[in-house]
Amino acid sequence: MIKGIYQSARSLMAANKNMEKISGNLANLNTVGFKREGLFSEILKSEGKSQIRSSVDTSQGQIYETLNPLDLALVGEGMFTIQTQNGYEFTRKGNFKVSDEGFLVDEQGNSVMGKNGEINLTQFLNGEESKIKISRNGELSVNELHVADLLIVKIDDYEKRKTGLNFNSTQDIQDIAQESEFEVRQGYLEESNVNPMVELENMINISKEYETAYKMVNYLDNSLEKTNDLGRI
Repeated sequence: MIKGIYQSARSLMAANKNMEKISGNLANLNTVGFKREGLFSEILKSEGKSQIRSSVDTSQGQIYETLNPLDLALVGEGMFTIQTQNGYEFTRKGNFKVSDEGFLVDEQGNSVMGKNGEINLTQFLNGEESKIKISRNGELSVNELHVADLLIVKIDDYEKRKTGLNFNSTQDIQDIAQESEFEVRQGYLEESNVNPMVELENMINISKEYETAYKMVNYLDNSLEKTNDLGRI
């Protein structure tokens, strides 16, 4: 009976975690390049402790046109590399800009990395006449002068690496994506791969699972209390 209570309690825990993930997915429905999170349905045991492992859906989001030359979308594998205060992070969120210092940066001002380091466009820009072009294999040029090659990398263990909206680096960058594995689309962005209808359906199903598990915990708890009362007679 006690085992049943523990199992039902773990089901409640899993349902709560699922709800948190679904809420996060829906909150990022309109976040560029966001990859939805889910949970494996079963609770895994490791060293005697219950663990709920998360999963990341890495499927391609829809691509839409913006006509902004610094908006970039990736088709296929790979992620853009960003240098943050905490080290490298990887993202599919490609709405970039040029900083006041001339560096290619993301919305937070973090440097977008090229294969040879930070990308500085200062000496290449010539006012409004400057034409920035980024090829499908990630070559960045200004007025037909080659500036840098975007650092597009592949990562594994998405579940362990996810931090906020991006994915962190647990080691030095080694696995650079091959040109045949990705395509950079200039003037486009990738939508979130969250399907609101699927998330709402999951929310309804999980609510039912939570209610069932909650009732089972109460039932078993009451049964255990009655058994203990009989033992005292």
